[in-house]
Amino acid sequence: MSLPGEKVLIVGIGNELLGDEGLGVHVARSLLGAKASLPPQVEVLDAGTALLDLLPEMSRYSRVILVDAVRAGQEAGRIYRLESLADFAGQLDTNPRMSLHQWDLMETLRVAEMLGLLPKKLSLVGAEPESIAPGTELSPKLTQAAEKIVSILLDEASSTEQGNW
Repeated sequence: MSLPGEKVLIVGIGNELLGDEGLGVHVARSLLGAKASLPPQVEVLDAGTALLDLLPEMSRYSRVILVDAVRAGQEAGRIYRLESLADFAGQLDTNPRMSLHQWDLMETLRVAEMLGLLPKKLSLVGAEPESIAPGTELSPKLTQAAEKIVSILLDEASSTEQGNW
C-alpha cells in the first residue's frame, strides 16, 4: 500500500522486437495513452531494454511496479504478481542471454540493491510469454494478458488516491 501523495512509477520493460518479450513496453504505451486516467503521483515509463540505466531514477520513487514477460514454466498468458525481490528470485526463469551485453532482470535488481537504489516497495506484474521470436506484435494470449494488466494497473492507480495501493 502507498500513502496518499507518495510517488509511484510503473516501468514497462522488454524487447519489443522479440514478440511477447515486449509485453512491458506494450503495457507502458497503453498506460501512457490512458494518462488522463492516472492520478498525478503515478508516472509511467517505457524503459525497453534500458532498465539498468533507469536505476537512479527508480530510486526516487516510493513504489515501483515493473511490467515484464515472466518465464516461470506455466501456461502462456498466465499473469503473475511478485511483491518482493525474494519472490522475483524464486519465480523468474534463468534463461540464457540473447547477447553477452544484456543483463537480465534479477542481475539488474541485485545491482540496484547493492547500490542502495531499490525503492521502498518493488513489485513485478507480468505474464507467461507464448512466443519469443522476431516480431513486434504480441501473441493473442499475451495481447489478452496485456489488456488485463493495463486494466488491473488502472484500477489500482485509481485507488492510489485513497491510499489503497
